[in-house]
Amino acid sequence: MRQLSIAILFGFNYHTDAFFMALSLIGLFLIFADVFDSLGVPNLVFTRQKGEEEFKRLAGLLFTFTTILSVSLTMLCLVLIPILIRIPIGFDQKAKESLETAILFLIPYLFFNFFFHHFSAVLRSLRRFTAYFVGELIFSLSAFLTTFLGLYHFNSFVVLPISLSLSQAIATVYMIYTGKEFLHFKFYIDEQTKSIIKHFFYLLALYGVFHLFIVVDRIFASLLGEKGISALTYGSMLAFAVGAIIKLPLMSITTLAETKGSLKTINKFAKFSLFISLPTTLFLFFFSHLPVDILFGHGKFTKMDVGLTATALKYYSLSLFFYFFWQVLYRAFQVLSWLKPVFFVAIIGVIINGLANYVFVLVFRLGIAGICLGTFLAYAFISLTSYLLLYRREKIVSGSNSTSSRNYNIE
Repeated sequence: MRQLSIAILFGFNYHTDAFFMALSLIGLFLIFADVFDSLGVPNLVFTRQKGEEEFKRLAGLLFTFTTILSVSLTMLCLVLIPILIRIPIGFDQKAKESLETAILFLIPYLFFNFFFHHFSAVLRSLRRFTAYFVGELIFSLSAFLTTFLGLYHFNSFVVLPISLSLSQAIATVYMIYTGKEFLHFKFYIDEQTKSIIKHFFYLLALYGVFHLFIVVDRIFASLLGEKGISALTYGSMLAFAVGAIIKLPLMSITTLAETKGSLKTINKFAKFSLFISLPTTLFLFFFSHLPVDILFGHGKFTKMDVGLTATALKYYSLSLFFYFFWQVLYRAFQVLSWLKPVFFVAIIGVIINGLANYVFVLVFRLGIAGICLGTFLAYAFISLTSYLLLYRREKIVSGSNSTSSRNYNIE
């Protein structure tokens, strides 16, 4: 509904390109929040099994780290603004000025996001999923209402970043209130703390893959002229809307932690991902104009906007299964504390995405379709390679256990 408001009341222009580019750049800093969010869940699940006091102790430690990250990265973002506005190499001066304005108004969104993620991790580790999803609902509903009312009355693009920052603040207050018994600071160093810090840096690469894909895609989209980034954003949003609703990766981390990342659990989520993604991909690929035209083809959303968005939707839909599967896979690596191999897989995936975009966009001149195909190739590579690594590891472990069992029976 929020994106619908933007499309109908404002349409696509260099302001929306700047806003969506700003969101992707802010997303680079939010990688740290995503890492701590998911890193916290398995550790909190394991600690919960030891007792309530141990759980509260670890929650306090993670809250301390969250606060440090929130303050330091918010300050870093402010300092780096002159550099950030130069990243979209296709932007002219007007677009760069809008980009700078959008980043400044998104600073509160960045700050509060860390605390929202922290308390969501605490609530999910306690299996209080309803409270977590209510927090998500509050954010989404607030963002829609503030965006709609703001654009309707003021018709200014600054409404877009301000609405997100305000909504994130409101939702974070709710999350803090819901998990208020865990609102305390704690600092200590033990083996678990050292392990968390060690895994933190590996996970930055894994969680950064999706954000870096977005940034790389939008950098190349900035070369396509005005509306390119906006169309790419809407196409991606529609293609991955099912994932945004189901939140499969966020729910899978708890089950993976409880089953120690077993291949059986991974296969279960893979089948579910395929069950959801296959019919969705087929529909979106062959009828991409239909949902775009029905949902957004009104008001200030022009026929050109419809055509560009439909193209992005069509080709982004090809990545849907691998998008789901990758987010389950790297959480399995995380639970297994086996991060080094998939760290390099993720880095190679980002490189493949960049090279594919260069070839498809600048050499073959495929435009938006080329950017989406580059994303598909990269996701396919990292997903299939990661699954093969996990499959090979489980076979080796099961083979070793089988040998040990036979030796014991002989004795």
